[in-house]
Amino acid sequence: MKQILFSIYLLLFTTLAFANDFEDGLHAAQKENYKTAIPLLNKAAQQNNSMAHVVLGLMYKNGKGIKQNQKTAFQHFLTAAKLNDADGQFNVAQMYEHGKGVAKDDTEAVKWYQLSADQGVTDAQLRLGLLYQYGQNGVTQDYKLAEKWFRLAAQQGDPDAQLLLGLAYLNGNGLPKDIIRAYAWTYLAANNESHEAIKERDAIDKILDAKQRQEAQELSRKCSASNFTDC
Repeated sequence: MKQILFSIYLLLFTTLAFANDFEDGLHAAQKENYKTAIPLLNKAAQQNNSMAHVVLGLMYKNGKGIKQNQKTAFQHFLTAAKLNDADGQFNVAQMYEHGKGVAKDDTEAVKWYQLSADQGVTDAQLRLGLLYQYGQNGVTQDYKLAEKWFRLAAQQGDPDAQLLLGLAYLNGNGLPKDIIRAYAWTYLAANNESHEAIKERDAIDKILDAKQRQEAQELSRKCSASNFTDC
C-alpha cells in the first residue's frame, strides 16, 4: 500500500513539475526571454505536454526567438495533434492545406480541420464551412454542411461566421431565404466589429420596411441574450 501511494505521489509531483516547466517557459516566451523559454518548453514537450509542442511549433513557424524552420514546426504541431490537442490539429491542417513544412495534402488538411472543429476551435469550424460552401480542396460543395459549421462558430461569437450565416439566410444557401434572420445575424456581426458585416447590414436595411427592421433587431437582441442559440 505504501509503495502504491509513493508511486502516485511521485507521478503527481512529476506531472506538476513539467506543468510548471511549461508555464514558466510560456511566461518567459511572452516576455521574449527566449534563452530561458526554449529549454523549459523543450523539457515540457519531451514529457508530451501538447501545449508546449504547439508553442514551439508557432515559434519555429514564425521564426520567433528561434531560427524559422517549417518542417520542425510541422513536427511539433503533429505531435500535439496526435495528443488530441485541438490547436495542434488546426495548425497541422493549415500546414497540409498550404504545403508548408510538409507536402500539400487536401485530404489530410480536411481530416485535421474536422478533428479540430469537433473540439470547438472556431477557426477550424469557419474554414470547414468555407471549404464546403465553395467546394474547395477536394470537398464536395454542400451548403447544409457549410451552414452547420458557420452556425457552430457563430454561436461562439465569431463575427466572420455570423456574417456568413447571415449571408446564407440572405441567399438561401443551405437554409430557407429569410431576410429577417439575415439582417439579425449581419447586425450581430456588425456589432462584433466586422467591417464587412456593416456594409451587408446596411444593404439589407435598405430593403426592409419599419416592421421588418424592428422584428430583426428584436431577434438579434434575443439571439445575443441567449448566447447566440435562440436565433
